[in-house]
Amino acid sequence: MNSDRAFTFETGSGLYQVRFNYTGKNWTHADVAGIRIHTEKPIAVLPMQYTDPSAMQPGAMVDGRHIGKEWNTITQRALASRLEARGFFVLTPTITQYGEDLPGFQALEHFIAGVHKGNTNVQTVLLTADAHIPNAQNPIPGAQMLVTGTNERNPEWEAHLQRYMAPFYEAVKLGNRGARVRGGLSDEEGSSAAWHPLIERAAEYGPEVTIIEVARAIDIVDKAGSIQQGEAWASPLFDAVADAMQTWAFRD
Repeated sequence: MNSDRAFTFETGSGLYQVRFNYTGKNWTHADVAGIRIHTEKPIAVLPMQYTDPSAMQPGAMVDGRHIGKEWNTITQRALASRLEARGFFVLTPTITQYGEDLPGFQALEHFIAGVHKGNTNVQTVLLTADAHIPNAQNPIPGAQMLVTGTNERNPEWEAHLQRYMAPFYEAVKLGNRGARVRGGLSDEEGSSAAWHPLIERAAEYGPEVTIIEVARAIDIVDKAGSIQQGEAWASPLFDAVADAMQTWAFRD
C-alpha cells in the first residue's frame, strides 16, 4: 500500500518486505506503508524478537545462558501450528531475517505495524520468558501481558485472553499479573524503562498487540526441567492462547 509515497527504508523480502520512514524522533509512531494481506482469514502475527547472545537483545538468562531466542522460537512455532489449524493466516517475522541489530529491530517493528495498518482482524502475540531480577519497570517479574501505553487499549480483548489463560496458571501454581502497561519511565528508545516500540508502533493501528511473559525463565526450567521441555509443559497454555485468539477472531 501507499505506493504513491517515497519511503527512506525498504527491507525484507517477499511477504516480509517493509517500507518505512524513521528519523529517531517520535519513535513510538510508525510512518510505514500499509501491508495488505490478500486473505479472508484472520491474521496472526507471531514475532521472534530475540538475538544471539552476542547481539543486542539476548533475553533472560538461566544458569549463565541466555534463552530468549530459544524460547521465543519454541513459542512461535507452537502457536503458529495451532493457529494455522484454527483457520488463521499466520505471519512469523523474526529479528534474524531483518538483522540482529538496531536497523533490524526498526524493520521488524515497522513490518508488524504495517500489517496492522493494512488489514482488519489482526492479532499480534509474542510469548516470551521473563528475567527474574526485579527493577523499577518490572517490580514483580513473572507471568504478565504487556500492552500499549501510548494508544487506546482494548480491555475486552485483554480480558478475553486472560480468561482463557487463567486455568493454566492455576494448574501450575504460578501467579499471573495479567494485562499491564510497561514503559513511560524513560524517553530513550530501547530502554527497558521506555515504552516498548514493538507494541506501541503496531498498536497505533490496532490495539490487539501483546508481549506475554509466560513465566520467569527460571520458573520454566524449574517446572519443566529445561527450556526445551518447556514446550510440553506450556502446551496447555499454547492451546489456551490459540483458542482465545480463534474465538476472538471469529466472534462475529
